[in-house]
Amino acid sequence: MAKKILLADDSPVIQTLSKKIFQGQGFDIKGIKTGMTVLEEVEKNDYDIIILDIILPGANGMDLAKQIRDMKDKKKSDVPIIAISGNYKNYRKEDFDDAGINEYLIKPLDYDALVNTVKKYV
Repeated sequence: MAKKILLADDSPVIQTLSKKIFQGQGFDIKGIKTGMTVLEEVEKNDYDIIILDIILPGANGMDLAKQIRDMKDKKKSDVPIIAISGNYKNYRKEDFDDAGINEYLIKPLDYDALVNTVKKYV
């Protein structure tokens, strides 16, 4: 069965490219564009990994990561989270660690690095 990725990013370009790349690699990927829907989606469905933009309409990715880590369902709270951000200079590695983020990648995305990072966790 295909591994399931949740991609939370408001960029249509990143959504389209990521879907093409990951579907071509045999993954099942769902894209969402707003922060408000991330928690609802994680509560309703199980994912093998989450790719989370740090700046989303209606939410901060760091806060969302913390809320996912606080979920009662262990499978959901332990899901690997890869943060993506063009604003990485505003954060220290400790900030990502404190939020429970497993890895972070800088935009513009290097898709080879993104695919390799996802494969490392699934």
